[in-house]
Amino acid sequence: MWLLRPWVTLLHELGHAFPAILFSTEQVSVRVGISKGTGLSFCKCLRVGFSLRRGHEGCTVYTIESSRTLQKLLILIGGPSASSFLCLLSGYLLFGTQISHVWMEVALVSWFCANGMVLLRSIIPMRLKPTELFPHGPQSDGLQIFYIITGHHEKCE
Repeated sequence: MWLLRPWVTLLHELGHAFPAILFSTEQVSVRVGISKGTGLSFCKCLRVGFSLRRGHEGCTVYTIESSRTLQKLLILIGGPSASSFLCLLSGYLLFGTQISHVWMEVALVSWFCANGMVLLRSIIPMRLKPTELFPHGPQSDGLQIFYIITGHHEKCE
């Protein structure tokens, strides 16, 4: 599972990035792990920085008009939606089909668990473990959604 975490985090962050691309006024940037470079640009709308070092940390940076509450909610829901889809798909393959090789089953169990952990970590309204980029701990997607729905004015980090 440790090896899968950066890849699962990348797919979760891309779940945020795709709706952000639709609503953003500037290039959307996805960062996973601690990378020294600026990342790779995919067309003019998306830049991705990826590193296996601290691959469980990720963020999506975008710019939209501050009054666009529905757009913010759709972007925030994108990450957990991607994690949910991947968790459900791997669960279906695990429990709904015949797997002929043990190594495939082990890989699917690991993929299922890694996506499940990212999903739970993102939907529970809480502050996550502090990082260099977020010294007070980043807000989970669930906490940011909670603040938007309740009208709380704490800045989403």
